[in-house]
Amino acid sequence: MLRKYGWLVVFALFMFLFDGLIMQWIELITTESDKCRNMNSVNPLKLVNCSDLD
Repeated sequence: MLRKYGWLVVFALFMFLFDGLIMQWIELITTESDKCRNMNSVNPLKLVNCSDLD
């Protein structure tokens, strides 16, 4: 069973990692200044300028 569907597991893991790399690359290209997460805010997932936190 593992030999039959092993390629599917490997493909799914590869796509998961590849998708993560693509998302990081897009985020890196689209941000012109350093972005940080404000953990004290209501929405800590929203990226804000690091200079605003200082």
